[in-house]
Amino acid sequence: MQSLVEEPIGRMPRSDTKCLVFTKYGKCYMFNSGEDGHPLLTTFKGGTGNGLEIMLDIQQDEYLPIWGETEETTFEAGVKVQIHSQSEPPFVQELGFGVAPGFQTFVATQEQRLTYLPPPWGECRSSDFGLDFFPVYSITACRIDCETRYVVENCNCKMVHMPGDAPFCTPEQYKECAEPALVVLGEKDSGYCVCQMPCNLTRYNKELSMVKIPSKTSAKYLEKKFNKSEKYISENILVLDIFFEALNYETIEQKKAYEVAALLGDIGGQMGLFIGASILTILEIFDYIYEVSSSPFSTMVIIILQWAL
Repeated sequence: MQSLVEEPIGRMPRSDTKCLVFTKYGKCYMFNSGEDGHPLLTTFKGGTGNGLEIMLDIQQDEYLPIWGETEETTFEAGVKVQIHSQSEPPFVQELGFGVAPGFQTFVATQEQRLTYLPPPWGECRSSDFGLDFFPVYSITACRIDCETRYVVENCNCKMVHMPGDAPFCTPEQYKECAEPALVVLGEKDSGYCVCQMPCNLTRYNKELSMVKIPSKTSAKYLEKKFNKSEKYISENILVLDIFFEALNYETIEQKKAYEVAALLGDIGGQMGLFIGASILTILEIFDYIYEVSSSPFSTMVIIILQWAL
């Protein structure tokens, strides 16, 4: 399991558990990524306190002021988090969930492993066939790969969060070309990006619950610890606790409705039934003729017919 947190500021876990990554929101931190220098961490127990637990200061005083309303304008305060596998790139702007300041948020998660059938039974794509910028195929990787190629083809540059060796777009190119190109891609040129479902997919179900912080008994202690007022703590401090609900996973597999072996078995059974029935019917007809021809009544009828002739 891997977690992505957007713009956390304040006390962070050890440096060997997180790495920096850029998304459409800017600078984010990725925990338990498994990349070079970041060994994978494991847990042997489920439940709260046995996963990722961090306290963040979102520092609302440093938020940029809003002078007008656009499609990119955000009115919320907090962080966005995405839970995904190590082989899948983050897509926090669409798949992330929000965590609000002034609360401790508990996120209980369970792993799901889904298996889909390839053609001709289904319409999935093998995860072993990578993309231009990602070695493992996933829907998220396909979308980022497609958006990158589209922006580079139309603007000759890439956005900060996009992979590849193309030069970064200038602020003017961002405003005049890159962002309008993504709007056109999503609204008018959607056929450019056709991302199939991967044949093997890992996802994490989430159940969120929250409690208010700080409590009346801890407010004074936190004021002294952070040298901040209770109002500042309520408006800026949050605690995030992500853990496995149980140390098991759920498997969902797509099965063939009719196997070849079942088809051949049904054909053989039907043929055996009809052939057997036909042979029995012929034998019964011969037996009936034999019984009729050997009875006295039939002999008399034959004699009478012969005398009449």
